[in-house]
Amino acid sequence: MASGAPVAPARTDVWGQLTGYTPEVLCASDLDDRVCELVTEVLLVAAAEWGNYGPTEYWVMGADEGAAIDLIGVNCDRRDAARQQSRSSCMDRNTADDYGMLSYQAVDAEVVASGQASLDAGRNGMRDWNIHYFTSSLPIGFAGMFNIPFANEQKAVFHEYFHAVQHAHIQSDNFDERDDLLGPTWFVEGGAEFMAQTASQRLRDSGALTASDWNPLAERMTWTMEEVRYWMSSNPGTSVSQIQYGPDQGIAYSYGSWAHAWLADRFGPDALLESYYPRVNDLGFEGAFQNAYGMSATELIAEFDQFVLLPIQEQLQILPG
Repeated sequence: MASGAPVAPARTDVWGQLTGYTPEVLCASDLDDRVCELVTEVLLVAAAEWGNYGPTEYWVMGADEGAAIDLIGVNCDRRDAARQQSRSSCMDRNTADDYGMLSYQAVDAEVVASGQASLDAGRNGMRDWNIHYFTSSLPIGFAGMFNIPFANEQKAVFHEYFHAVQHAHIQSDNFDERDDLLGPTWFVEGGAEFMAQTASQRLRDSGALTASDWNPLAERMTWTMEEVRYWMSSNPGTSVSQIQYGPDQGIAYSYGSWAHAWLADRFGPDALLESYYPRVNDLGFEGAFQNAYGMSATELIAEFDQFVLLPIQEQLQILPG
């Protein structure tokens, strides 16, 4: 299922610009239309909240392998027609690569087989295609499975879309340069997580998003702080700020979300989007960080690590709303 919006010409470079293209959601045929409708709703609200950096494609897989391969075929026809990738190489990558589209279907198949909830989603690059390109396993809460609230899936889609916002502010098409400009894992993923948690909560409360019960923000952030404290006590002498993508990356999300909460409280909630990101392409991570926050990232880590030791009730006071 697609949104029905026009597709931007692949060779038109609108990267970093606000566009009028509605985010496209394309789903495997074994999924109920309601799943795609809910994903589309979240993307539209997120784009209205943070800016519509498009074109955006959001591909959602289901558990059926045949339906997944059919959707991969649709994707590869599109890539071939736009001269972005040959159909054969696209099919090979997405059906054989551990990180291809079929790997997201495998997540769903395992959920069905095990009865254990799981979700995997990612923004999969494609700067040189001039699109923001996402792939997701089934948002099982949207499918009514395991009693998972819509809110959990809304937050996840918000998190992914914020990565489009981050990437839209970096022009280079060189992977290593982009990686350096994005900054460390705690900053990238923590920023996406904090912004997703707080914005989706506020917009749900306002009625902009489909209503859903969920644990209060303060309770959810308490859990993440408990994770951070446990990890730090179990790994003395190791800084969470050094964690990169890999087996321990989850703790960087939790640590980073609280670090962004600290920054937003101290320097204002608009500093990230209005001061930091507009300068990161020119100044780099460290330069843009100091420009926005008046301190180095190293200084922030030193102060924030002391904040982590405070009583949780004192920490919760910095959260919005």
